Amino acid sequence: MGAAAVRWHLYVLLALGTRGRLAGGSGLPGSVDVDECSEGTDDCHIDAICQNTPKSYKCLCKPGYKGEGRQCEDIDECENDYYNGGCVHECINIPGNYRCTCFDGFMLAHDGHNCLDVDECQDNNGGCQQICVNTMGSYECQCHSGFFLSDNQHTCIHRSNEGMNCMNKDHGCAHICRETPKGGVACDCRPGFDLAQNQKDCTLTCNYGNGGCQHSCEDTDTGPMCGCHQKYALHSDGRTCIETCAVNNGGCDRTCKDTATGVRCSCPVGFTLQPDGKTCKDINECLVNNGGCDHFCRNTVGSFECSCRKGYKLLTDERTCQDIDECSFERTCDHVCTNSPGSFQCLKKHSAGRGGSHL
Repeated sequence: MGAAAVRWHLYVLLALGTRGRLAGGSGLPGSVDVDECSEGTDDCHIDAICQNTPKSYKCLCKPGYKGEGRQCEDIDECENDYYNGGCVHECINIPGNYRCTCFDGFMLAHDGHNCLDVDECQDNNGGCQQICVNTMGSYECQCHSGFFLSDNQHTCIHRSNEGMNCMNKDHGCAHICRETPKGGVACDCRPGFDLAQNQKDCTLTCNYGNGGCQHSCEDTDTGPMCGCHQKYALHSDGRTCIETCAVNNGGCDRTCKDTATGVRCSCPVGFTLQPDGKTCKDINECLVNNGGCDHFCRNTVGSFECSCRKGYKLLTDERTCQDIDECSFERTCDHVCTNSPGSFQCLKKHSAGRGGSHL
């Protein structure tokens, strides 16, 4: 084989090797990587993400799913192992996610998990003719003196003093009064209440306004017993649930303190508490009066720093800049040294010399 043929052979081999390296292979002909993910030749599950790797690929289940990638199944965040998804009332599992909902009489809080009481009396007085009283998870209508609540529990009827009937002010029924064929009265209760043993009073149950409980309600012989989701504690009123510092620091960015009404967040010096009552934001001290610095102010996380222009030094108060008297140093100038704010000059007798900054 001649020298020219050998050179041509080497040129072809080098060209093929360079092509292989540019394609992401090992540098040898035929080692070009194939992106199975972009070509759709992978066998990843429909709920998985395909990631290309050199000479292969890997499958990762999407957030909200579990599995090894080729098989993925939805995670049910509403299971007890996940503490009902953090929802204080109802948790609804959906593919790859979940959402919280609240019982009637409550609304979902901004955190998407807690449920807050709705004040029905704010809207058209709750439909009550006279007095509307808001309660946890519900409300009730009341009447002024001389009136009693009708069966619809919203309208007020003037009381009568004659006869033992439902129009009489002394019929004694807590909720609903019904006249009997024999001329007497029988009491009944609104839905969600049980008639008491005295056949007049009505006992609240968990079926009405969640029993007056903010989170969980359990019916007992003495009435509803309230409980709270694991990250909350029961308020002294026995109905309301308040956050505690023991779980997730009460949601506070920095310092958390338990109080009778819930957690109270605070921030260290150099930070300010945001309107959400949880987040701490750095204060840029340099925006106000330059942070008190004579010259330069540089904001830092939780604090700030002052610095001075060339020819000045920062004093111990870390705010004030003082001129450096360069002429007080030995050998600053060969002849005469004249100090000036932020600089100095070296002078020869009867003639100007080199500058100290050097001017």
